[in-house]
Amino acid sequence: MTHTFHRLPGQRGPWPLRLKKSAGASLLGLCCALAVVPQALSQPQAAASSARGFDIPAQSLAGALIAFGQQSGQQVTVDPQLLKGVKSPGVNGDMSNDAALAYLLQGTGIGWGYQDGALVFHRLPTAEDGPVTLDNTIVLGFTEENSFQGATVIDHKAIQAFPGANGDITTLLQMHPAVQFSGSQKSSNTPGEIDPADISINGAKFYQNNFMIDGMSINNDLDPGAHGYNETRQFDAAPSRSHGIALDADLLEEVKVYDSNVPAEYGGFNGGVVDAITRRPSQDLHGKFSYSMTQSAWTKYHITAEDQEAFDNASNEQYQPDFKKTTFRGMLEGHLTDDFGAILSFSQKRSVIPLNRYADGYTSPNGDNEKDQTRQLDNYMLKTYWNVNDRLSLDASFIKAPQENTYFREDYINSGFTNINGGWQGSLKAVWEGDSARWTHTVALTDLNSSRTTEANDMIGWYYSSVKNWGIPLSNTSRSGEGSYGDLDQTQRGIDYKLKAEWQAFNWAGAEHQFTGGMELTRNQATWERREQATSALIGKRDNIATCANNDSLCSIGLMLNGTTRQWANTLNVYGAGKLDLTETKYAFHLQDAIQIGKLGLRPGLRYEGDDYMQDKNLAPRFAGDYDFFGDRSTVLVFGLNRYYGRNLFKYRLADGRQGFNTRYTRTTQDGAWTSIQGKNLTKYSDLKVPYDDEWTLGLDQVWLDTDFRLKYVHRDGKDKIVRASNRVVGTGAAAGYDTIYYTYTNAASSQSDNVTLTITPKHEFKALGTRTSVQAAFDWSRTKDAFGTYDSGANADQYADDDVIYDGKRMAYSELPASDFNRPWTARLTTITEIPQWNLTVSNFLRYRGPYNQLLATTRTEVVGDETLPVYDSAKVKGAPTWDLRVSWEIPTGKDQALFAAVDVTNVTDHVNEIVGKSSSVVSYEVGRQYWLEVGYRF
Repeated sequence: MTHTFHRLPGQRGPWPLRLKKSAGASLLGLCCALAVVPQALSQPQAAASSARGFDIPAQSLAGALIAFGQQSGQQVTVDPQLLKGVKSPGVNGDMSNDAALAYLLQGTGIGWGYQDGALVFHRLPTAEDGPVTLDNTIVLGFTEENSFQGATVIDHKAIQAFPGANGDITTLLQMHPAVQFSGSQKSSNTPGEIDPADISINGAKFYQNNFMIDGMSINNDLDPGAHGYNETRQFDAAPSRSHGIALDADLLEEVKVYDSNVPAEYGGFNGGVVDAITRRPSQDLHGKFSYSMTQSAWTKYHITAEDQEAFDNASNEQYQPDFKKTTFRGMLEGHLTDDFGAILSFSQKRSVIPLNRYADGYTSPNGDNEKDQTRQLDNYMLKTYWNVNDRLSLDASFIKAPQENTYFREDYINSGFTNINGGWQGSLKAVWEGDSARWTHTVALTDLNSSRTTEANDMIGWYYSSVKNWGIPLSNTSRSGEGSYGDLDQTQRGIDYKLKAEWQAFNWAGAEHQFTGGMELTRNQATWERREQATSALIGKRDNIATCANNDSLCSIGLMLNGTTRQWANTLNVYGAGKLDLTETKYAFHLQDAIQIGKLGLRPGLRYEGDDYMQDKNLAPRFAGDYDFFGDRSTVLVFGLNRYYGRNLFKYRLADGRQGFNTRYTRTTQDGAWTSIQGKNLTKYSDLKVPYDDEWTLGLDQVWLDTDFRLKYVHRDGKDKIVRASNRVVGTGAAAGYDTIYYTYTNAASSQSDNVTLTITPKHEFKALGTRTSVQAAFDWSRTKDAFGTYDSGANADQYADDDVIYDGKRMAYSELPASDFNRPWTARLTTITEIPQWNLTVSNFLRYRGPYNQLLATTRTEVVGDETLPVYDSAKVKGAPTWDLRVSWEIPTGKDQALFAAVDVTNVTDHVNEIVGKSSSVVSYEVGRQYWLEVGYRF
């Protein structure tokens, strides 16, 4: 961990800081409804005077402080580099915590203080040191102690310094070797989007990660795999993403990623866990405001010759030749008392994407020819921290992150619609330091959306005529449509309670044991609702009758390009109002024991979980261990065997019943009666098993030349994965209320992945000419077999039966095919962050080379092998993709702890042309070229 120097309790700061704190306290108080805490409630640190029994022998100071934390019950935060090679004389007897610390630190040159209720340590200055500087060592990404290579932490300084100005969590994960991104993530066709990228961890589906904020889930399980162009334009569905709350990275203290050997505490994933830890307030009043932007003029596009005309005449979001993205951020933080602090922050991301209203570059003389699509993502956070006494601390937070994306349908008027995503989460955490255990209680309320509002509930595709004259008059089939898809509400609301107990270590049967256990209770309600009916009319008749009978709104008189004068709808699809919902109650219990037997460390654990959605109960064993060959953590062998159960999405149940609300009407004459046909459902719900992954790992930690080398192999077998198939494929018969051919979700899919990662991290900064540089290199090699796609990818009879296919000239089972996305076989990464204090300058570089690979392509061809006819799959060669991202940030001090700052981010500095090959065809597109971001701001 890193350390910032703080004043000790009771020590008054310099007068400018006191004045600033006094002037700002009332402003901060108005921002915090939870901040009305009587001064009388503030209690001094009782730990300073309460006597405890200590028995800590002489040893390394690092080991002594670990023992002190266990015996005192206090949280200890310390930079391991600060303690390297330092010995402690130990302590024995009954005394206060402060007295015990004085003995432990005697002669070490290390001092201590409090930060947010936790003990923090620093080197005491000497006469030779000169002035004390407040600079922090930047930690690019490190593995938590005793995490068995499973947990990686990206700290606040690295978050601030990392290049890539989109400001979302997944951008940071580019440096993580176990994380894969979609091949189309950086498409040059769509640089105006602001959504966080989908990620796959160790080959799992991108919607089967567990995203959390401060340990509480924010997963959107409504329909997280649906956010493409086609999914955006449906009557019965609105697009969704796995990030229920797209959190701005500027709000974070650190990001924890659990990719293997995940503790029993965590569940609900097949890939990994990404826990975004939000910031705690500083002791003194501080704040920051900033504004950043990029635009199409600052972006180099790489467009294929085949796409250039469509790109130049863009009329939908698949091509974005013009855009402007901005981000405005603000933050205010501080303590109202010594024990109570709060932080209030916000960010507003905007993207404006001007497009043509009509396809193929047509300019209409009868209406507007341009219309903006917009993207809007806001983050608001209020968080308070109250150190009630030496036993109890309380955290409360409220995060709201609404997102609204506006679209329109080309060649249609009144066709605008807004997709509404995101939501809010409020949480309260209480930590009680008991005599024998630390007890953490957390409760959270979450409200997520994947909904849509529209300009109109009715849609009709008129033929171009003298009165319907806004479309493109190219032929007698040209249309002038109007209307949109109708409003739709999809919501996910829940309450989540977690209890975690961390018992103090004890010795038994020749080993040291430390138990951790707890439980989790969750109740979710998911809904799909259309409050008002929507319609879609098909103009199927044209004639020369001069009138429309019955004032029919589905009839129009006007000269058309084929010479007729009247057009009228003979088919009307009515999407009726209706509601589908479900309530899910989930529970989980977990227990694990961290055992130390000499140089051998073991961590067996169990997680038992169940729900009333699928009526499934599962036991997930977790086991990790390591062997420290020399007892100094210089050479450590790591191993593990684990099972991870994922989640069953709410889409599986909410898809059943939608078409039952719909009615299809037809007529044969304009003034004739309508004949109705009641809709039949196309998806049938059935109970499913929870998909799971079995994992085994083997790794080596080696410290050599003051550098940490971490080599790890992870093998995953995915079972009971979800895939959609028709009733004829599955073998079920007809069902009342369902179409002749309907679909159901099954557990027929499977996957397998092998992953090798290597990180190389020097344990010290490189210093030269007054500069300091942190460096980390990371490499990965992976191979994933996963032919079944997402849960909505339909499987035919041969695929469902896992019959053989021909791929690249070789015969293999369908399940042996490689994954069609998130499938780069190897990647090399180098991250450097250089601080130049004399110039107040920080320069960050992120270099990445993604290796070449063969992209799987489906074909319609077959090959006869003996008496069998087998489907044929081809491959397309995709070249390697080098990129260099750069961030240069500069500060101009204007006073103590105050500065103007500016930063420039340049992604793909060399403007290299990197290929993208689609997973359904060999059509080539390219990643975005060089792009500039500019940020300016002020901190105080």
